[in-house]
Amino acid sequence: MKDIYELLNDVDIDINEFEHVEVSKHEREQVKKELKKKIHMNKPSKWKKTMTAASIAIGISSASLFGLSFTTFAEEIPIIGGIFKLFNENGLYKEYDANANKLNLVKEGQGIKVTLNEAVFDGRALYVTYEIESEKDLGPSPEIIGFPEIKGSHTFFHAGKYEIKKTGDHQYVGMMTSRLLINGKGLSEGNFELNIEGFKIDSAIDGEQISGNWDFEFDLKTTKHHEQVVNLVREQKGITFNVTRITYTPMSFIVNYDVSISKEVDEKWDFEFIDIKEVKDDLGNVYVSSWDGGYSEGDIFHYTYTLEKLNPGASKLIVIPIVRLLAADGTDERGNVYREENSSAPDEVFELEPIVIEIEK
Repeated sequence: MKDIYELLNDVDIDINEFEHVEVSKHEREQVKKELKKKIHMNKPSKWKKTMTAASIAIGISSASLFGLSFTTFAEEIPIIGGIFKLFNENGLYKEYDANANKLNLVKEGQGIKVTLNEAVFDGRALYVTYEIESEKDLGPSPEIIGFPEIKGSHTFFHAGKYEIKKTGDHQYVGMMTSRLLINGKGLSEGNFELNIEGFKIDSAIDGEQISGNWDFEFDLKTTKHHEQVVNLVREQKGITFNVTRITYTPMSFIVNYDVSISKEVDEKWDFEFIDIKEVKDDLGNVYVSSWDGGYSEGDIFHYTYTLEKLNPGASKLIVIPIVRLLAADGTDERGNVYREENSSAPDEVFELEPIVIEIEK
């Protein structure tokens, strides 16, 4: 299988934006599109997870941990409020503060103090806000090395990101988003571990890595939610698009959908994008969304979109799928096909028939 990073060599993207998986051609291009658009991504950190299309194998690499550290509760420590709002430029997170659970957990080591402030778990994704105070300047955008885990569950986190903003000389606030590998009903609760192995100082400073042990554990119940099984399908020109499920929460709704591509289409075209162009309701509201990534099982690709809170007056949702098929310009010296930004090679774009969903209430 071709290396996704080789395919993306000539694309102007932030290399820290990620979903680290072994993927098919369709998934490579879907990820590349989202990376290039930089939707809701503020230099997230890579997590050490690997997934194949046929089977799932978790490979966790633990860094050497050293240095004294300790965990405390932060009831007496002033905490910046409303961190979700700091990352709400497009309006997606405006309801998250009101539905967050207070964590107020602190861990210190190697001259760095990490505070986990609040968390939201919607049954499929975990959102955690945090503060960092460091004796040493970590630069404008340091990288956090570590990943969350869910204990005692059949699933695991397959994608995620850290977003971080510098608020003072040695102070930062951020939000972590991580998504479980679930193709079905979401979880009702979880016991979570967040294991931070270190911090990589921004390369604008010196790129040094500070290793340590900032480990947290906490329990969360899922926010109140309702899951609606949909299974409405559109097929056209060898593309099958199926909205499988919608989950409604107090702060968002989540659209799960599957995509499959016929052998004839896959052999004819080098790159395929199958996406959601727009989600709107019968009142005319168009919803802000974030593509959450996905995974494959055989020839079926499972994807997720998270959208802002549903208007309570809406009775129908309209999902408009869009397809773009592209031919390559050639093959590079490594044997990878490529397409130039202003290519004149064949390119076909079409929308599938809108999927109209009666909202269950």
